[in-house]
Amino acid sequence: MKAFQLFKHQNTHFWHHWWQYGKVVLTIELLIGLICVPVLNLLANTILNLGRVKYVSYTNLGQLLKQQPWVILALLVILGLILALVFTQFTLLLLGFYHVRHRQTVTFGTEMKMAVSQIRQLPISAIGFFSLYFLIILPFSQIGFTSQLLSKVKIPRFILDWLISEHPMLAGLVAILYLLILYLGLRWLFVLPLMILEQQPIRQAMRLSWAKTAHRSWGYARYIMTVGLAVLVVVGLSFGGLLAIQSGLDHYWHAGALSGAIINLSLTQVISVLASIYGTSMIALLMLSEVEQQSPNFAIANRGHYRLKQGLWVGFFVVTGFLFVGYSVLYFQGFLAQQPMTISHRGVDNGNGVQNTIPALQRTAREKPDYVEMDVQETKDHQFVVLHDENLKHLAGIDQSPSDLTLAQLQKITVHENGYSAKIVSFDDYYRAARQAHQKLLIEFKKTPAMTKGFVKRFATQYGSTIRKNGDLVHSLDYTLIQQSRRDMPKVGASYILSFNLVGVPKTTANYFTMEYTTLNDTFIDNVHAQHKKVLAWTVNDADDMDQLMLKNVDGIITDQLGTLNTEIKANFKPNTYTMRLLNYMIDMPASQI
Repeated sequence: MKAFQLFKHQNTHFWHHWWQYGKVVLTIELLIGLICVPVLNLLANTILNLGRVKYVSYTNLGQLLKQQPWVILALLVILGLILALVFTQFTLLLLGFYHVRHRQTVTFGTEMKMAVSQIRQLPISAIGFFSLYFLIILPFSQIGFTSQLLSKVKIPRFILDWLISEHPMLAGLVAILYLLILYLGLRWLFVLPLMILEQQPIRQAMRLSWAKTAHRSWGYARYIMTVGLAVLVVVGLSFGGLLAIQSGLDHYWHAGALSGAIINLSLTQVISVLASIYGTSMIALLMLSEVEQQSPNFAIANRGHYRLKQGLWVGFFVVTGFLFVGYSVLYFQGFLAQQPMTISHRGVDNGNGVQNTIPALQRTAREKPDYVEMDVQETKDHQFVVLHDENLKHLAGIDQSPSDLTLAQLQKITVHENGYSAKIVSFDDYYRAARQAHQKLLIEFKKTPAMTKGFVKRFATQYGSTIRKNGDLVHSLDYTLIQQSRRDMPKVGASYILSFNLVGVPKTTANYFTMEYTTLNDTFIDNVHAQHKKVLAWTVNDADDMDQLMLKNVDGIITDQLGTLNTEIKANFKPNTYTMRLLNYMIDMPASQI
């Protein structure tokens, strides 16, 4: 069957049974979101509390392995549990869709027992396959199967940016790897349904799926692209209609504009949920298209509970409707988000100078960011120099580290970037220029192998009082440096930098967290705010990413594109009509919700 014909057939079938498929998707999502994710977070936090581990990061994994290996072992057990739950999630989804497709009324409890039975029958050799399938292939899919359990399985954006800018050949290899993964995903499209529904051993299921997709993988790819295009077109037209209605209300019925905006935003959320259900269903139906054998051991549901089940669903939709409306009211009243602080990364905006130099600082300060982020390292003679890189080769063409040279030697060196040239400067000179420009700083302590133990103490002695009066902040990737900063400069705000959101919120005296934005989610932000602390997102250069982070209510955004950030803040926090605010929400809505 050709791709479009298959799409047309599956689309017609879905709309004949959309309510049954919708119930399957919603039930599983509620189970994962309301029970599994909170329980897993509780388990992880309990393990860290029992082990008195304040945080888990790549910077302390080696130490934990040596001193508290049981903590790492327990976290690995939780990872294994997550994989088992992900397999259960997809098993339940495929079983539920299979039974709906074949008009078999099966209790959810029975489907759960069947899913557990599948897990118990898995051989040890299947672990490697599912690690590849769930942790690598599925997270790349933006349409269809997603899981809150795998929300953190992604490559941080700064790593990709670093590969592209510093190692283009390696970036090319990564791109080829991505394409290979997508190809394998298409060729192994039917492995899960063959294992779950036809009881095939994993190796046999892989061979059968490979055979079934031979010379047809491009057709399945076109099917998936057609589903994505259909979702985008329908959602786009629906949103466009709501915007047109709201525009009419704004212009011709001012008294009803707010009420209309609340209704239209609630409908926007409903449409996004329906679109997600549709995408999931269409991909699941594709995966079931090659399954022939009947699913064994199913039980007919007790229809005596029909009214009770329908009543529960009615109650669910009533509560959900109130939540959507309540969210819409809070959104239009401005209670859900506050304008984030603007922070220029390394003192540069859109390549207007050399990072961490005075000319770039002076140009950027004219745009009045809340903070200019910059980097401080220690020199050979234990002075403070403003530099990010641990080697001068990239900016100056000199294969030496800043710690190999004295401050006087470093100040004679010219660095080049973005078509500009400037001298390396001491922190004294840079800070003096910032004060003259009335510019606050976010000062990063760069941890280097040559850094001495007294680094923070000496910095606090020289500058602590001044930066406290000026309202400057400090941050660092090194947990110990932040703890020392809070001890030596207790009245200076300090932020602990996290390059990946692993397990919970670190227990630290820091009153800010600087988080790499790729894995930054609502749960982390809400938990930080519950501790009366703040979240700074780095390094965010895309307008859509900025908008989504504002919707998540981050407290500050660090960017190389300060002008873009200022434009997006104006669009999000200073719109003059409800139509614009509704449009902003539609644009800002994460793609995973559509």
